[in-house]
Amino acid sequence: MMLDKRSPIPVYYQLRNIIQKKIQNGEYKEGELIPSEREFSESFGISRMTVRQALNHMVAEGLLIREKGRGTFVAKKKIEQRNIDSFSESARKKGLTPSTQVLNFAQQRVSEDIAEILGLSSEDSVYVIKRLRSADDVPVALEEVFIPVRLCPNLEQYDLSGSLYRIINESYGISIAYMDNVIEASVPTAEEKKLLKASSNVPLLRISGVSFTTNDQKFSYERDVYRADQYAYNARIYLDRK
Repeated sequence: MMLDKRSPIPVYYQLRNIIQKKIQNGEYKEGELIPSEREFSESFGISRMTVRQALNHMVAEGLLIREKGRGTFVAKKKIEQRNIDSFSESARKKGLTPSTQVLNFAQQRVSEDIAEILGLSSEDSVYVIKRLRSADDVPVALEEVFIPVRLCPNLEQYDLSGSLYRIINESYGISIAYMDNVIEASVPTAEEKKLLKASSNVPLLRISGVSFTTNDQKFSYERDVYRADQYAYNARIYLDRK
């Protein structure tokens, strides 16, 4: 593959496309170190600044990952969750093996903020479930879920290291119809870095929201943290024509 320096397409973007094609055809494999800026510069007869511009674009797009002192690597395919698919289902669709570690399970009086979000009284109790979700043993997400006890009594008898949605549906006859979510970019806290094995420069997605049943009743509140280098959230957005 050659660069056309007379083309109206910027040279850095031509190089970006060449590298992308090498990733797509398997010449540069997932997790593999790609040539250095110097090597690209010498191979194509262009400046290292132009090479750096191409690589910066690909890092921003999530196609490449830079590791200080090691070089630039082909990013691994992210787990892509569509709408309210469970994490386990999303991981399996990518050919990955999901696993879950229950970090905390408690039954407690609902706090004021969660009571307001779910429309509960101060006398209500909730289950608080905190789990670490992994794919092929790589930590991807921290989940914290709040469920009113009266909706799922004796939830503690179930194995929560699997799909929570499946337990809710099969054991309690409750179907989740939709969720109202807020998605924000963030940096990891000290605890999150430790649990997710993420460096300070790995961005996070914070997703919080309320789930609703098929009869439009609030069911749970959830606040999750995902490694953005391992996970992508795919949502269909509709035009409000009102």
